[in-house]
Amino acid sequence: MKAILEFTYPEDQDKLRHALNGSKAISALIDIQMAVRSHFKHDVDPAQVLALVRDLTNTALNECGEE
Repeated sequence: MKAILEFTYPEDQDKLRHALNGSKAISALIDIQMAVRSHFKHDVDPAQVLALVRDLTNTALNECGEE
């Protein structure tokens, strides 16, 4: 299979960046899912889990150039 994505630069700069970083986004979601699952197995305070999700999300967004 062959797929070609076309973007008009600079108008579609955000769409291009999102397409290029899609695999990083999936990876971040998997990391968040695993971390949350792990913490809930050990009866951790929900506030700690939310803080962890916030930190993982911030890290992933920074790695993708989304600030």
